[in-house]
Amino acid sequence: MKIYKKFMDAVAALEKGILIVSTLLILVLTVGNVFSRKVIHRSWSFTEELVVAVFVLITLLAAALAAREGNLVNLTLFTDRLPEKMKKAVVILSTVLSIFFTAILFTYGMDKVLTQLENGKRTFVLNWPEWIFWSFVPVGAACMILHFIEFCLDFCKQDKETEGKK
Repeated sequence: MKIYKKFMDAVAALEKGILIVSTLLILVLTVGNVFSRKVIHRSWSFTEELVVAVFVLITLLAAALAAREGNLVNLTLFTDRLPEKMKKAVVILSTVLSIFFTAILFTYGMDKVLTQLENGKRTFVLNWPEWIFWSFVPVGAACMILHFIEFCLDFCKQDKETEGKK
C-alpha cells in the first residue's frame, strides 16, 4: 500500500506540474493574442486551437486531483447523516459508478485517438495531428480512475483504523 501511495503522490505531483505549465501557457497565449490584435492589429489564429485543447487537459487533470480528495462526486449533505457503515457502502458504490463512467470516457477517447491515427487527420491552423489533442481525454480519464481508486482505498483504510481504535 505504501508503494501505491508513493506512486500516486508522484502522479499527483506530475499532474500539478502539468496544470501549472498548461495554465501559464493559456494565459500567455490569450493575453498575447489580445495584445497582438489590439496593438499590432494581427490575430494569432493558432491560439484558439491550442487553448481549447489545453483547456480540455486542464479540466480532466483538475477533475482527477479533485477525485483524489473525494471532492468530485460527493454530495455530503446526504452522506454526512448516514451511519458510518453506510458511508463506506456509499463511497464504494460511488467509486464503482465513477470508475464505470470514466472507463467509458477512456474507451471513447482511445477510440477517437486510434481513429485519428488511422485517418491521419490534422488540425486546420497548426496542421498538427489531431490525435495529439484527443490523447488528452484518455490520459485524463486514466488519471481519474487511478485517483477514484486511491480515494476509495484511503477511505476504507481510514474506516478500518477508526474501528480499530474504538
